[in-house]
Amino acid sequence: MLRKSTDEDISNEELETIINPFYDNYHNYVEEYVMPEVIAFYIANSFYRNAMWEATFLQHYNSASDMFNLYDEDYEKTKAEVIKLLRIKYSLEIISEDPLDLKKIEY
Repeated sequence: MLRKSTDEDISNEELETIINPFYDNYHNYVEEYVMPEVIAFYIANSFYRNAMWEATFLQHYNSASDMFNLYDEDYEKTKAEVIKLLRIKYSLEIISEDPLDLKKIEY
């Protein structure tokens, strides 16, 4: 369903029952599925291209996550997913978080 554009403000009820749940759902999707993939790619890509500057895990995380312009994400949950993706998808293990240091996993 497409909502019609009008010059009128939406009601408080529409805000609470339609608009806010939509944005909450979108925010949760980006945080759960998109951010971990992008942040893991950012870290792995910079590592493999020898383009990673010495910084903490949190600094690299923040650099990659800034593009999402989201607030109140669950850092610990996203971090755990990023670490898992780095290991499984990019064969990288975090040796140190401060400064961030990685090693390639040899299988």
